[in-house]
Amino acid sequence: MSMIRLGSLAVGALLAQALFAQQNPVQFIAAGSVIDQPGSYALSRNLNVSDGQTGVMITASGVTLDLNGFEIGGIGRNTGTGIQIMNATGVRVHNGRLSRLGFGVTVMNSASVTLRDLDIRGAGLLPPEVGVMIMQSSGVVVERNNFANVGLGIFVRGGMSHGNRIVDNNLVSLNRGPLAICYNPTPTDTRSPSGDLISGNTIYGFNGGIQMAATSGVNMIRGNTIFYYSFATELNDSPSREMENSSAQIR
Repeated sequence: MSMIRLGSLAVGALLAQALFAQQNPVQFIAAGSVIDQPGSYALSRNLNVSDGQTGVMITASGVTLDLNGFEIGGIGRNTGTGIQIMNATGVRVHNGRLSRLGFGVTVMNSASVTLRDLDIRGAGLLPPEVGVMIMQSSGVVVERNNFANVGLGIFVRGGMSHGNRIVDNNLVSLNRGPLAICYNPTPTDTRSPSGDLISGNTIYGFNGGIQMAATSGVNMIRGNTIFYYSFATELNDSPSREMENSSAQIR
């Protein structure tokens, strides 16, 4: 009797999964796509971003974008944006590469966004390429990503940015990029982010590791490993706190 019940449960679970897949099919997208409806989306091939253009724009809430191991790539002249998330809530992007772009991912006026398991690569150009920029957004999780040779790894801006988690990322610069992680105001908001956790990141080869503007609120910088040229952390009289970080200067 128990075997029959277990078999029935297994069949029921498979049917439920199949029904969910039918109701929530993965939609494959091309370069220049605008995702303005909730759902699950994925790449089926590499995407090329033209000069000054955006590879994928997300304006809907409740979106999952699986890069599916593929690459969104630019032309290598510090131009174009791989993925832009605007005015959205509950967005998840994961599992792929962004390279040769002015901005890898930008998150603007959004909330509860997760960027995970991305490989973001630059060419070490000046002005610096930016791996991830978060502007006036809250509850953003940037986790387990690899950043290679972008001049500004993670750039968080504006007083409306708060409660974000920058954790367990690897950021490497091969040509002394300016900053790995930077907190600043925006051109129209003199305040800077607050209430963020910056933890467990490994930073190597940047001129500066983690920098806070003086207008930043209280952010926690904890348990990071930083190999730097000029400074590991620079708080600029902001009330941010740091603890249990380890650092060494590259000579």
